[in-house]
Amino acid sequence: MPPSLLYGFLLGLAQTLATLLVFALGLHAAGETLQRAQFIENLVGFVLMIIVVALGMRAARKARDARGDESTFGAGALSALGLAFVGAIFAGIGQAVYIAYINPAFQEVLRAAILAGAAEHLAGLTPEETAEATRNLDLMVSPIARGVTQGISTFLFATIVGLAFAVVLRAALRREAAAQARG
Repeated sequence: MPPSLLYGFLLGLAQTLATLLVFALGLHAAGETLQRAQFIENLVGFVLMIIVVALGMRAARKARDARGDESTFGAGALSALGLAFVGAIFAGIGQAVYIAYINPAFQEVLRAAILAGAAEHLAGLTPEETAEATRNLDLMVSPIARGVTQGISTFLFATIVGLAFAVVLRAALRREAAAQARG
């Protein structure tokens, strides 16, 4: 199995586990705890992302070395993009499943928190505009929309982390090559 598939799957799983941790702590049960829940979920998810991407990039480099392919920055960047893309798909699926089946009440918690935060703005809207805004809000807290949002976020952050590791790994290989050339 290519490292981008395996570690992409693990990345999506790690992001879903971060969400499940916050759920298990009961922080997705009320709007008052959403800010703390988001902080914990983001922190745990980002730490897990760094670990999984680092391991995935290292595995991709080892796979290239085993095939006799050169580990250029471009090859590392392609590995980072592949891992991030697969991770984004699995993270998005995990988030959609979480909202649709594991914690469907979370949709209403999100909806109520957003409406409470936007109450002043909504008060100035016409009834038709308010109805349209609430329809749009319902769409944005739906499992599909939350999954897409999680997938895009995972892709962007994992790509950035992966590209950083591609630069670091390429620099390390250059140092190794220079040291071998010297003696």
